[in-house]
Amino acid sequence: MTPDSRPHLVIVGSGMQAHREYSFASLVDHCRVSAVLAAEPTWQRRHLAAHAVADLTDPRAVGAAVATLARSLPGGPTPSGTGLLTWDETLIGVTAQVAGELGLPHLSVAAAARCRDKYLGRTALAEAGLPAPAHRLVTSAEEAERAAGAIGFPVVVKPRSLAFGIGVTRADDVGAVRAAFRRTRGTELANVAAQESWLVEEFLDGPEISVDSVVVGGRVECVLLARKQLAYAPYFEEVGHVVAAFPREPWAERVRDYVTRAHHALGIDDAVTHAEVRLTAQGPRLVELNGRLSGGFIPWAGRLATGVDLVRAAADVALGRLPDLVPTRHATAAIRHVYPPGDAVLNAVDLTEAARVPGIEGAVALAAPGTRLLLPPRGVIPRIASLLAVGVDAAECSQALDKAEQVMATDLTALTAVPA
Repeated sequence: MTPDSRPHLVIVGSGMQAHREYSFASLVDHCRVSAVLAAEPTWQRRHLAAHAVADLTDPRAVGAAVATLARSLPGGPTPSGTGLLTWDETLIGVTAQVAGELGLPHLSVAAAARCRDKYLGRTALAEAGLPAPAHRLVTSAEEAERAAGAIGFPVVVKPRSLAFGIGVTRADDVGAVRAAFRRTRGTELANVAAQESWLVEEFLDGPEISVDSVVVGGRVECVLLARKQLAYAPYFEEVGHVVAAFPREPWAERVRDYVTRAHHALGIDDAVTHAEVRLTAQGPRLVELNGRLSGGFIPWAGRLATGVDLVRAAADVALGRLPDLVPTRHATAAIRHVYPPGDAVLNAVDLTEAARVPGIEGAVALAAPGTRLLLPPRGVIPRIASLLAVGVDAAECSQALDKAEQVMATDLTALTAVPA
């Protein structure tokens, strides 16, 4: 098969280089990759057969760009040989609309909305009879206070439709609810409309996991399970993950059934998804279900642990093909996101020695020199770097990560009196 005859995948948006270049690299030998970008490509260019520039918030502009790229295929546009994909949380709705208009496999517009809007998602779960956290929609601090009183402390205050855990805060009393609401109300995210209402939810106790699934024609296959490591309470900052193939223990079947039913409730038919779940004493409960490829390097870690490449699986789903989900490895991988010890300016970071530690498979700098890294709640995901390790189990991975973090060469200047 010559390169030009391979299926054509159009990616909407690219994400940041440090976070998503590995995804582009996974696809180079798998399909012909084009992209619709907000600006002319820089680092993306070496991974692309073609590109177009458009306003990514405008479905008509994105649709026109996709049509232009499809016409660049030999023989003209061939819908059956073209797929449409985004891994940008903020662009799922636009991409779903364009895919629907072109008749391409993708989340539907309605399913995308239920994934993006946490209130719509909660409502869909309730209508399907699935257990979910008690929740209230609020528009003011006073309503948030009353909602918390009705639900019972502790509660979680969160935006309806942002991403990356931005603005999500646990509150243990009335004063904390008001402070959390003020903080959440002030959060914004590019490409996302200003929030006009927010959620107050029951706090779910118990370990948090994530489940990455592949959905084709409504059939849900749970592929990866990651055990989350959270820090910086009362915020929910993800500082690491331990990733392996989805287990076969009896407790896992209960999770599999719940996650599958959640997909059906939200109407997800064709996608690679990322579900966040709390293992409560009453059983699994959905935190949220993202209708896109997971972030935080989880697909990379999953490939290290199992040999299954979720980036390629997402491409296959978008192209109307059945992904290969048969594991070829049986290991454990772990991700550690490295944060400064306090608010600081990063002067320099050198990961050369960290990358040489046995068991380390990835060492990625996430912040450039001069970056102000402010810990929650002052900053958003203030990571210096991410380290990936693979081993026979979580303990072996942890040993490699500890050593790698010790030999990282990091130069920081501490900041003082940074307002919250």
